[in-house]
Amino acid sequence: MKLLVHALGAWFAVEAASGRYPRPVAVGLTMLVSRLGAPATAFAMLGYGLLRLQEAGAFERRRAPTRRRRAASGN
Repeated sequence: MKLLVHALGAWFAVEAASGRYPRPVAVGLTMLVSRLGAPATAFAMLGYGLLRLQEAGAFERRRAPTRRRRAASGN
């Protein structure tokens, strides 16, 4: 049950840090999550980092580079 509470608090903190909520709500949520202690803070930092990586495109699949074939000259 504690893990669920910490994970939920961390999710709210990540959403608040990403700018989803207005500033007064985000500050209030951050203060509540900070009362949960180290596990929620660690989850929040990890979640925010993953969110930023996802926004930067780190988890998108890259296409394999295609090689262009040279046309053989028939002289």
